[in-house]
Amino acid sequence: MENPVLTDLGNTPVLIGAQGATGSLIARAWERVGQPFLTVSSRPGGVLTWSGETPPPAFPAARGQGVIVLAGAVPGRGRPLSDNARLARAGCDAARIWGAAWVFVASSSAVYGPTGPDPVTEDTAPQGASDYARAKLEAERASAGPAITALRLANVAGASQPFLALDAGGTLTLDRFADGTGPSRSYIGPASLARVLAALCARARAGAALPPVQNVANPAPVTMEAIAQAAGRAVTWRTAPADAIHHVHLDCTRLGAICPLPPHDAAGFWTEIRELTKAPR
Repeated sequence: MENPVLTDLGNTPVLIGAQGATGSLIARAWERVGQPFLTVSSRPGGVLTWSGETPPPAFPAARGQGVIVLAGAVPGRGRPLSDNARLARAGCDAARIWGAAWVFVASSSAVYGPTGPDPVTEDTAPQGASDYARAKLEAERASAGPAITALRLANVAGASQPFLALDAGGTLTLDRFADGTGPSRSYIGPASLARVLAALCARARAGAALPPVQNVANPAPVTMEAIAQAAGRAVTWRTAPADAIHHVHLDCTRLGAICPLPPHDAAGFWTEIRELTKAPR
């Protein structure tokens, strides 16, 4: 039996895919600050249980809200990457049936491919060549339409590399490029991401126009070496192979006009993660 919910809850984002690594962190962040939200999960435990494989059940509480589609497939988890497009479409179709105000489909900075050191804007043509990048771009295209925004998320601290590898223990191995430096990425802290998503949903609920594509990251890229050092962990180096990606840096000027975020250094990202993962639920 689904949990009973009210239908007049103010700004109450709907999170599809709430039981994944990123969704769990977002939920913790919202709980911590008292932000109401509703969860849709493929397994029992959410407000609504729905896998995206069948027609969506009725969900009157979602009417007029922002819906965030996090459900998808990542490499190495046993699901075909083609599921990204299918689940994105299913989430958008469900949101339309529910009468949602707007849909935010989680995409990835991977769609850009190597950016070089200068951050790229949303108008930059995607050049991602990996299977995952192509799958996320296909998901963007499959779900594009009115009242839908593709969120090109930076690596989420605590749910992406090198955080996962460092949490697993052992020594982190990084690629060293010709200039002597290692990989550098734009990141988004989980609490920062939760704040952005709540702000976007509030604007959607208020009837504001939103862009079809939105980069999402904390300002200022961070090197993977710095993340390891902030955790007090050793790094070993290897010569970067020809297909290694040096920089993926996002320009978030557009985001700054909606929800300004402070820059984080590596230690700041670890602080966000620890505050959430140690907090009682």
